Parts: sequence; structure tokens; C-alpha cells
Amino acid sequence: MCPLAGKPVRNSVECWVIRRMADAEELVLLLHVAASPEIPTGFWQPITGGIKEGEASREACVREIYEETSLRIRTEDLHSIPGHWEFELPHQVIRKSLYWVETPEASIRIAPEEHDDWKWVPISAVEAQLYWESNRRTWAAVRDCLRR
Repeated sequence: MCPLAGKPVRNSVECWVIRRMADAEELVLLLHVAASPEIPTGFWQPITGGIKEGEASREACVREIYEETSLRIRTEDLHSIPGHWEFELPHQVIRKSLYWVETPEASIRIAPEEHDDWKWVPISAVEAQLYWESNRRTWAAVRDCLRR
């Protein structure tokens, strides 16, 4: 997709955090965004965030993971998902760098100004939890990479 002329482009990262389980299905971390007038139930999503000026997407991803979950991830542990991840919104175009990473950690600490809950979801149940079509598309790409 090409952005429409005149719409600003926001560069962002999206990262899917995975916990591999020895005797169970792998788990995916989802964060809940609180209810709003536009979305009364709120919604579940992976870690997302903007890329600051002068910041590489991998650095932004590590920063966002830490800010939103308190997990410490190294840039070299991030797995990039190839593809063109651009989504048009009414007021802007979001251009994403897409990653996934594994962690052994089970407990996190969310940023209460951004999220009101979190949970580990079995891989087979992730898609049904997602509100945004853009997250379902990126999740499908991550899931395909995990199956390889």
C-alpha cells in the first residue's frame, strides 16, 4: 500500500513477545488498552510504539518492550519479519517495522499510562483476541515465522 498524498506517515515498531513452553503450547504476550468512547471494551494488542527521530527501529523496539513491560531484551535477540507493513488510518499512515522475540520471563510490569492489563495467550488463541485487522495481519506473518 502506498500512503495517500498529504497524509503524514508515522514510523513505528510492533513486537510480539513469545514464551516457549517445554510441555505446552507456546504463549504470546498481549497488552490491553483501556476502554474509550470509540472502543468501549478496549482491546488487546502486542507491544507497539513510535520510532523517535534518530533512533533505529531495533533500538525503538527494545525501548518500547522495556517501557511497556519492564522486560530487558537485547537488539540481537530480535527477529525481524520481512514484508511491507503499512496501514492507512483516517488521519495518517502507520509504517511498521515488525519483530518477534523470545523471553523466559513469565511476569512483567506494565506501564499503567498505556495499558490496564496483560496476559499470556496460547498461540492458537491469539488471533481471536485481536481487535485490529492490522494486528491480525502482522500476527499471521509472525505465526508463519514461528512455524518454520
